[in-house]
Amino acid sequence: MKINQALAQVIADKVMKVIPYNVNIMDEIGVIIGSGAPERIGTYHQGAVSAIEQGTIVSIYLSEGDSQPGVNMPIHFRNKIIGVIGISGDPNIVGPFAELVRVTADLLINQEFLFRERRIQEQMKEEFLYQWVFRSEEYDPGMISSGEVIGINLTLERKAIVVKGHIPKEPYLLEQEFSFRLNQDTMLFVVPSDSEVVKRIEAIQSPDKIKIGIGSSYTNVSKSVHEARRAIEIVERMELPQAICVYQELKFIDYLTNKDISFTEITDFYKELDEHPKGQELMETLICYIKNSGDMNAISKELHIHRNSLAYRLQRIEVLTNKNPKNFMDLFQLFTGYILYKMQK
Repeated sequence: MKINQALAQVIADKVMKVIPYNVNIMDEIGVIIGSGAPERIGTYHQGAVSAIEQGTIVSIYLSEGDSQPGVNMPIHFRNKIIGVIGISGDPNIVGPFAELVRVTADLLINQEFLFRERRIQEQMKEEFLYQWVFRSEEYDPGMISSGEVIGINLTLERKAIVVKGHIPKEPYLLEQEFSFRLNQDTMLFVVPSDSEVVKRIEAIQSPDKIKIGIGSSYTNVSKSVHEARRAIEIVERMELPQAICVYQELKFIDYLTNKDISFTEITDFYKELDEHPKGQELMETLICYIKNSGDMNAISKELHIHRNSLAYRLQRIEVLTNKNPKNFMDLFQLFTGYILYKMQK
């Protein structure tokens, strides 16, 4: 810890509000760096030099050269002398104030130290967050350890929440939830998979005034960050009405424009169906449904089943895929997945 000129002047000014005497603050070599007498700043204080050399309080009773009567006390920080505080005046009169002045200086210096430490930690944390959320490579042991030092567990699965638009204040964050600003109107939240931070954001700002992109959960969070940002981009480009942009619900659109995106959740579904007789039955039902444009009577007749049995099969498809065949967009995804599966066999 080093006392700079700004801190020295703050200490001198605050102490002089308590006692009616001039106060000088000297650095570790005895140069005055804060004082109630500005003309003395930058000059050597012989009493301070003596206090540093002796490591104890030095009282000066008579004026000698530039030295004036007063009491000079070393300022210690972690068992090291980092400066001297001096009170000008007759030592017999100003001496009783010495302990009060020393305690005040110690408090201000420790407060400044804690502030600097907190600022350094916050800066380190922010720099680490930027590296973390944009790092696509696997986390090495060194990075995991660095995360632990600042309280970030890199082994957790997390999802990214991107908020585009103004929010009047940030929501409160729980343990292992982190946030920082990507740009002037975009905030990024990196939270555990089960976090409900979106509800807290909605409580602060109406969703119709912002866009919230939600990525899937991964240990490597950069992929989720990309998905969350991409979800908002898709909604805006497609002029879709939703404010909550969940990437998993928009992944199909991303797949159509980017063949590097995997669509295995649908193709794997068909693979599993194809391996079992009951599954083949559902696949046959879906293709018949598409071929007959959803005409329940025509489908039932072609498959030789009752309408209730047909409805049950369609419900089973929805349960297994989370896609409703009666919804055009969902049906489009189901049919595209079927084509991909057949073409990749």
